[in-house]
Amino acid sequence: MPGPSSGGSSGPATSEYRMKKMSKRMKGKKKKGGFSDNDFDGQSAEASASNIMENHDLVAEPDGGEEVAPLVAGTELRGEFKIRIKDLGPVDESDEAYSLKDDLGVPVHNFWLTALADGADVKKTRNIVLRDSAKHADFPGFRKGQIPPYAMPKMTFFALQETLVSSCQASIKVFGVNEINEGQLGAVTFNENVEDLSKVYDDKNFPSVPFTANFRGTFDPDAVREAVGDDDAEEEE
Repeated sequence: MPGPSSGGSSGPATSEYRMKKMSKRMKGKKKKGGFSDNDFDGQSAEASASNIMENHDLVAEPDGGEEVAPLVAGTELRGEFKIRIKDLGPVDESDEAYSLKDDLGVPVHNFWLTALADGADVKKTRNIVLRDSAKHADFPGFRKGQIPPYAMPKMTFFALQETLVSSCQASIKVFGVNEINEGQLGAVTFNENVEDLSKVYDDKNFPSVPFTANFRGTFDPDAVREAVGDDDAEEEE
């Protein structure tokens, strides 16, 4: 979903990233799998959900809105953690994204999301960031290619940043929601401060990180939602 916002700052309370830019950066670098219903690995998700970051307060969810059901029941669960999306309604005419309805063929909605960034993905992404950064590292007092200890929190920040992005992208697929790749109109706002989070993140144990976000998106008109009670009906037959 996201890359740093045009301001380039995580801000005092929120961090904004553009969807398309970051997904392209990580193309071919992330493991196959993730949170989508098509390639959901229940065993690995269960393990990741058993190691969740503690003492990490989430911003309260907004009032109102309508809970969106997953396309397939159960695919929103990560152990005892439940990924959730709320539809906060279509954007109004004062929103720049309102006019995208003509191009996309469907109205753009405001959404709220709570999801889980997989600790295994944070670890893998951090290793990639470290390897790539070491290629250009040239810090005074350190040999070329060596990243000093004081720069490690920044490496963790980049890893968390990118993993949150990919977690958003995979999570919304579970609910049949599409991102919109229209510059800042397709930005996602992470409600927790990612930079502050990176300073206290345990980069030895790599716990999974719960987070909340707001973004604009659309309902996928081709998504097929499992009817409630389908499984029960089949068993009765």
